[in-house]
Amino acid sequence: MTDKASLKWQWAAGFSGVAFAVLYGIFWGYFGHNIPPASPALSPAALAAFYIQYHGSILFGESMGAFVGILYGTWSAQMALVMWRIEGANPILTISALIGGILTTWVVVFCPALWAAAAYRTDIDPNTLRTLNDCTFILFNITYMGTTVQAILAGIVGLLDKGARKVFPAWVSWWAILTGLSFIPITAMPFYTSGPVAWNGAITFWIGFTTFFVWMITMGWYMAVEASYRLKQREAGGARYGASGKVAA
Repeated sequence: MTDKASLKWQWAAGFSGVAFAVLYGIFWGYFGHNIPPASPALSPAALAAFYIQYHGSILFGESMGAFVGILYGTWSAQMALVMWRIEGANPILTISALIGGILTTWVVVFCPALWAAAAYRTDIDPNTLRTLNDCTFILFNITYMGTTVQAILAGIVGLLDKGARKVFPAWVSWWAILTGLSFIPITAMPFYTSGPVAWNGAITFWIGFTTFFVWMITMGWYMAVEASYRLKQREAGGARYGASGKVAA
C-alpha cells in the first residue's frame, strides 16, 4: 500500500470514532430505548411489558448496535498508530491502550447481541428476561476498566507529544484522562437499583456516556485532521517532482 493510500485509510479510521458515537447513539440508544435504559428497579412483569411494547425497535436497534460496534475497533487501531508515532520505540503505553480498545470493542459488539437475545421471544419467562437483562447491563458497565486504561493512556501520550505540530490539543488529552477517571464510580453499580450509580443514573449513564462520546468524537476528529494534514503534505511534496525524479518547473 502506498503512503497516500495508507493516509486515506487512517483518515477514515479516525472518523470511524465519530461515526461510532453517532450511529451507536442512534441504534443502541434511540431504537434500543436506552436513553436512558429501563430502570433496574422494574419488576420482572414490568420489564417484560417494556420489552414487548418496544419489541421490534429493540431487536432492530440492538442488531444494528452490534453491527456498528466494530467501528470502535477501527478507531482504536488508528489511535494506537498515532500513539505509537508519538511514543516511539518500546511503545508499552500504546500496546496497553490497544488491548483496552480491543476489550471495549468486544463489549460494545457482544452486549447488544445479548439484549437482542432477551427481546427475541416475547413469551420468555419474565424472571429469565430480567436475569438476562441484569447480566448484560452489569457486563456492559463494570467492564469499563479496558476503556479507562485506553482513555487515560491516550491522554498521557497526547500530553507527552513533543512534536512541532501536536496531534491533540492539551484540553483533548486532559479530557481523555477525565473520561477514564469518570468511569471509576461505576464499580459500585451492582449494589444499587436506583440513584446516581444505578445503570440509568446520573453518574453511570449521563456523566459516563457524555464524557465517553465527547472523548471519542474529539480524539477521532483530531486524528482525522492529522491524517489529512500529513496527506496534504505528502501530495504537496510529490507534486514537486517529475517522472525523472527531478524537481518540476
